[in-house]
Amino acid sequence: MYVYNTAVTHFHSVSSSTIYSILYLFFIPLGHATVSLLVFGWPERYIPSLMSNFPIGLTAIAIGGALTAYLDRIEFESRIEDFIRDNFTFSHMPARADEEQSEFYSSIVVLVVTSIWTYVLSIYINSPPAKSDKKEL
Repeated sequence: MYVYNTAVTHFHSVSSSTIYSILYLFFIPLGHATVSLLVFGWPERYIPSLMSNFPIGLTAIAIGGALTAYLDRIEFESRIEDFIRDNFTFSHMPARADEEQSEFYSSIVVLVVTSIWTYVLSIYINSPPAKSDKKEL
């Protein structure tokens, strides 16, 4: 999230959905390694495991890129900031300047959606095959 938000502020001429897609593509192997270590255990053969999980990352890129583009189109970031500014008295959030670009709230939404998507598919792909109740003759 930090790298994405930093890239959005530095590359004004590139759309945020393009930045998201490119960065996520580079983070697929890192994410797979992290999930392998923390959730499923390190696979015996890492590269085949990565390749079987790569389509999950590609679908997450498609979902995240489309969601990022949609949230940009509806100006989600400024709507959330206006909501916080107007409804919470403790908020001293200044109004956003026109040239200021941030994707903090959008990136949280995209992170949650793609994390759930990736987790569900990873469970399905990485679970050991179910044992059959049928006895072999």
